[in-house]
Amino acid sequence: MEVILRGVRGSIANPSSETLFYGGHTTCIEVRTNEGALILFDAGTGLFQMNNYLPVHKECHIFFTHAHADHIQGLCFFKPMHDPEWTVHLYASKAVQETLLGYLAGQLFPVPFQSFRGNIVWHVVEAGKMVQVTSVHGTPQQGVQVEPLAAHHPGGGFAYKVHGDEGVFFYSGDHEISPTPAARESAQALLRGVDLAVVDAMFGKEDYQPDWGHSMWEEWVASAEVAGVGCLVLSHHEPTRSDRVLDQLQHKLQRMEKPGGPKLLVAKEGDRFFPPQVPTFVAQPSDWLPLFLDSLSRYREESSILDRILAKSREVTGADAGTVFVAEGNELVFAYTHNDSLFSVDTAYKHAYSTLRIPLSMESIAGYTAITGTVLNLPDVRQLPKNVPYAFNNTFDNSTGYRTQSVLCVPFYHMGGEIAGVLQLINSHDSHTGKVCPFSPGSEQYVKLLAREARNILERGSLLRKHIYRMLHMAASHDPAETGPHAERVGAIAAELYQVWGNRQGISLDKIRYEKSCIRLAAMLHDVGKVGVSDLILKKPASLTDDEFTVMRRHTTMGAAILYPSGEDIADMAYEIALHHHQKWDGTGYAGGEGHGKLVGEAIPLPARITALSDVFDALVSPRCYKKAWPFDNAMNLIRDESGKHFDPALVDCMEEVYALLPMIYTRFPDS
Repeated sequence: MEVILRGVRGSIANPSSETLFYGGHTTCIEVRTNEGALILFDAGTGLFQMNNYLPVHKECHIFFTHAHADHIQGLCFFKPMHDPEWTVHLYASKAVQETLLGYLAGQLFPVPFQSFRGNIVWHVVEAGKMVQVTSVHGTPQQGVQVEPLAAHHPGGGFAYKVHGDEGVFFYSGDHEISPTPAARESAQALLRGVDLAVVDAMFGKEDYQPDWGHSMWEEWVASAEVAGVGCLVLSHHEPTRSDRVLDQLQHKLQRMEKPGGPKLLVAKEGDRFFPPQVPTFVAQPSDWLPLFLDSLSRYREESSILDRILAKSREVTGADAGTVFVAEGNELVFAYTHNDSLFSVDTAYKHAYSTLRIPLSMESIAGYTAITGTVLNLPDVRQLPKNVPYAFNNTFDNSTGYRTQSVLCVPFYHMGGEIAGVLQLINSHDSHTGKVCPFSPGSEQYVKLLAREARNILERGSLLRKHIYRMLHMAASHDPAETGPHAERVGAIAAELYQVWGNRQGISLDKIRYEKSCIRLAAMLHDVGKVGVSDLILKKPASLTDDEFTVMRRHTTMGAAILYPSGEDIADMAYEIALHHHQKWDGTGYAGGEGHGKLVGEAIPLPARITALSDVFDALVSPRCYKKAWPFDNAMNLIRDESGKHFDPALVDCMEEVYALLPMIYTRFPDS
């Protein structure tokens, strides 16, 4: 179970410069079950944020505590309410249902409820009557039940407990613990058996307003200690409480914590919890996840994105090794591999073009995860239950001497919901003993979170690649040699040359990964300017005349005109490459056209020098209408001969190291 705080304010939203850290949206709590069900509690303005985090299966369940404005005002702006492909289950008392229908009658929102296009299903809830969360087809979500409980609030209301996924989550809604023994005993009863509680703590002793229907935070802390709560989160902040005031409260709570007592936290928008796990304050996913996703959003190239996700997943789980499998047809392809025991992370690029494939079947661990969508957290792959359809393949271990023990397999998906691939992590290590151990439930949740959030970034990268392929297809209509595989190979060789060059220059691994992701895509567009050259020249099966060669040279400036720099790293790099990839180290090359003179040595932009070497190699080893393909060794000999003349000598040295990868690149991107 994953619990995410989407809104933590009470009474009225107050997003301002004074509430940026803890958040200004009114109450909304998101719960994701292990089977993927989306459950929401209350529909304050925090619900509006949920539009950015909707699941692919297009179904959700919203439970209302009561119908005061701060708990319902986000409902009209929730996209699934207006989407006919969505099913939205609304759970409320009969009185709250009537109030909601009145609110949606067209007087307070321009679109009346009967015009909402979503498939909306009403459910009546009663205190003490357990609700089994079901799918649109009426199939119960295994092991997940929501228990409505009577809350003390003017006009009545509910609190809720979620039972399932080995944990218990409690949400109080608006609830007042009046300073009486009976009220305190009632609060303790609500909290018994709870792993995580998010509660209404609008007041403190200094500003408590009796009979307003809200509690003092001190009453919740005392009740949680008696009830044995694992983690208590104080929410429904009074609207004017600033980040500074809530920081002071958080520091006070930290000083109040007792050994064996509840973890005490101030609610903050975006915080994530995984009951029954008790969080540590400094290790909340919300502390590192936004920063990581923000840095990852700069990337546009799929393999670099997968490399970063794999590296981060290993970091947060302590995994020694890992592999990203990408689904292609009826197979899973090894897209990226890390293994600290066999090779260092800064040489993992050498294993990025593995041609290993496994059938997409239930017989392998990764295949089972891909087909069923089931997360597999296996403590020891050599002691699997006898009744499972999958088995551990020990071929890799036998050939390398490695010993795989614990495995965590998590699927990830395209935006449309189809399987994109599988992230497999191997051998988590205990941070104290260093020994291999099972992946913890918290580690599993973090990786599931990464896989889910990274989907949007992968989708943006896919859109950019599709755009590049459209441009290449346009160029290929003029020049038969300008194929997608040719561009892929030039981009791949250029990326690996930069990797080796960056390693030798002592550049940080993160910078190498980013620049490598840019040059891979930018180099693919090196010859896009050929769309402006006549077919008679491009397809001529003989040598070009001087006049024809003059025209051919103009493809560099034409390409630069198409890829005019826009301030985006990839676009600016593509512009430099298109314009200068026919420059030569000794100054005898060209940029083409007037106003673009010859450059010498390091005055030629590095991406253009790298692409020039990659492009020439591929041209030599690929068949053309005017020549046969050269053997790799012959092409490499010519590259060596041109060191210091056509090519940067330092890059020719890098090519020697990349040379062993070249057959794998050509196998990965064949002309056929």
